[in-house]
Amino acid sequence: MKSYYFLFIFLLFASCDVIPNTPSYGGNSSSNNEVQEFRTLMEKDQINKTRVNAEVLTYLLNDSNPAEKNTAAVIENNSNCNIIVRLVGKSNNQIYNLPISANSKNQFVIQKGSYTLRSNICAAKYYSQKNILDPLSLKLSKN
Repeated sequence: MKSYYFLFIFLLFASCDVIPNTPSYGGNSSSNNEVQEFRTLMEKDQINKTRVNAEVLTYLLNDSNPAEKNTAAVIENNSNCNIIVRLVGKSNNQIYNLPISANSKNQFVIQKGSYTLRSNICAAKYYSQKNILDPLSLKLSKN
């Protein structure tokens, strides 16, 4: 009888899922693909980051030039989840997948135009349409 009891306890503990104690993309419903996509995007984001930061500062500190085809985007993530902000251009057919770590900000150079912005912020959906002609500053949080 004791062996059945120990077998039952062992099976009970063996069947429990272990939840990692790391921030994840998109909250509870995130998939492994989204987590991997975030990691890949962050790796790519680090390439030439110093140059990109200098370009963003140039756009932010100077007056907006209508003839310039690019502008800056600074996105602040005030949530506890890693997020990917997805910009899809309406007229210029540009697509950007911008990674922002939990409780941090990231900056990017994007082409001016009309965009649809989407993101999952800890399982909360963000959706917006914006005409981006000047530098964009955006704060996202789970509220």
